[in-house]
Amino acid sequence: MRKLTKIMLAILTSFAVSTISFAGELTVTGNAKATYTILSSESALGTTSGGKGIGIANEFSLGASGELDNGITWAYAQDIDGATVQDDAKITLTSDAFGTVGIFVSEGGLSSKYKFDASAYGAGSDNGYSGGSGKHDAGATGAAFTYGDDIGGYNNFQYHTPAGLLPFDITGKFAYAPNTGANANASSHSVGALPTTEDGNTAMQGQISASPIDGLSLSVSYMEKDGESGSAKVQDYKAGGGSIKYSWGPITAGYGKFYVAPALGIQGTGTYVQHYVNDAMSIGFAVNDAISVSWTDEASEANQQQIVGGAGPTTAAATQVDSQIDSTVQTAQAAYTAGGMTLSLSMKDVENADYTNAKDIKETIIAMVLAF
Repeated sequence: MRKLTKIMLAILTSFAVSTISFAGELTVTGNAKATYTILSSESALGTTSGGKGIGIANEFSLGASGELDNGITWAYAQDIDGATVQDDAKITLTSDAFGTVGIFVSEGGLSSKYKFDASAYGAGSDNGYSGGSGKHDAGATGAAFTYGDDIGGYNNFQYHTPAGLLPFDITGKFAYAPNTGANANASSHSVGALPTTEDGNTAMQGQISASPIDGLSLSVSYMEKDGESGSAKVQDYKAGGGSIKYSWGPITAGYGKFYVAPALGIQGTGTYVQHYVNDAMSIGFAVNDAISVSWTDEASEANQQQIVGGAGPTTAAATQVDSQIDSTVQTAQAAYTAGGMTLSLSMKDVENADYTNAKDIKETIIAMVLAF
């Protein structure tokens, strides 16, 4: 960790050789989204999830950029969404020779989890009912469909290698979060409270991507947490995987594989997820410049261990029973774009939702997005 800190300081120092900058440009970009959602279920456990709803959400970004007199460019962005909440921000410095360094506040996710996606509206597990933000701490059994945490959920430092430096457009991005506590949108001099769970007090994540041939993109990422506050650890938090996506003509297809190992301490009687294994595939077809359709299939295998009696898995008196629950999300979508407006239809089937057997959900989303 000390070596990483020294490297980051050396890079920041090299960027700070000049303190003179030219006036920057201010921009405002964003979108407004209106949705009509219908939930239904034919299973007994899913009946409480039925209903219909109308919603409007908005998100826009204030951006500014400029250039130092030594050729280094800088950029700033602040996102504002929901009830005018400022929730994401970043400042970056970029050099053709050294790459990019930046400070990110609840921003800058590096996970490759959705790099496979070719959906017309978005991956089914990332929106609507199955897009929950369930955490995966020790003993988490009611989590939503999970691809694991992402460094973008914390305040972090990042370094990106220069574009075009390596063959096949290989690029690397590396991030370090010194605190994983609740300190989103921290202002200057703010200090985040340390988490009380076994997740870890610090986090590191890296991503490597490449485009070896036209139309083909590859991406892998890995994340781990350290400094857990739990007194007795049996498993540290780790998440990683990769995706491949290829486009030829109007067709785009992708496949992803991802693994998540929640942090685990010694637990008493109960059922605990030891690790998740996710497989996903997606195919999209551009009918023309305005209309696109897609099909996506995502499956998540939660491998569990039930502890019966005793004080935990390291106790001789405890009996361990292994089990597995498979949760799937299948989504058919279509989208029509006219200028800055996109109309989308998403029809989703979720089996064993929230990793609960026989909890099946059907969801239809009709969305209108206006970009500005």
